[in-house]
Amino acid sequence: MKVLKVADQPALLLKGRNRILVVADLHVGIGGYVDPEIVNSVIDLYEYCMADELVVVGDFKHSIAARWREVKEFLRLEKEVELTFVKGNHDGGLKGTMELEFGKLCLLHGHVKPKTECKRLIIGHVHPAVYIEHGAGGIKERVWIEGKVEIVGKKRELTILPAFNDVCASTALNLERAPGILKNVDLKSMKAIMLDGTYLGELALF
Repeated sequence: MKVLKVADQPALLLKGRNRILVVADLHVGIGGYVDPEIVNSVIDLYEYCMADELVVVGDFKHSIAARWREVKEFLRLEKEVELTFVKGNHDGGLKGTMELEFGKLCLLHGHVKPKTECKRLIIGHVHPAVYIEHGAGGIKERVWIEGKVEIVGKKRELTILPAFNDVCASTALNLERAPGILKNVDLKSMKAIMLDGTYLGELALF
């Protein structure tokens, strides 16, 4: 199965017998406002990619509790696409799986340790970014993070999905420690890539 980044989008396209669009961290309901445009953007991207299936890798909702307005958006998405849902730590009230395997590839949210023996992991949860100094200040930019790292005693190839919702708080991995299963993992050798494909290099270089 080929794993491709969708140009200028925080999304992957898995290409095998089917075309599977993968996104994470929509956080519908952040700030108390349920923005229907988040789901609309996912649906539009699904159609643009001519995907056969959508996988949301956790944190569709922002509130941990099962708030109806957020659940309603989830149900709307289910009606519009062929949806497979991997649960995250914010997804109270939603049904889904904890891990989703495609051969040697496993998708999970990343807030709890994986049970899978898969050699390649794709996770969300981190909301990865890098802090780039600019003039007297700086900016955070959402990025892809890729590389090999040891997780639960096993060396694995890891891809961290950028948060789909661009108003989510982000983790500048060149300055801050990653949460979840990566909390005590050294990520300095991991590579950062911007959404437009610009290669920034290893986190240790920042």
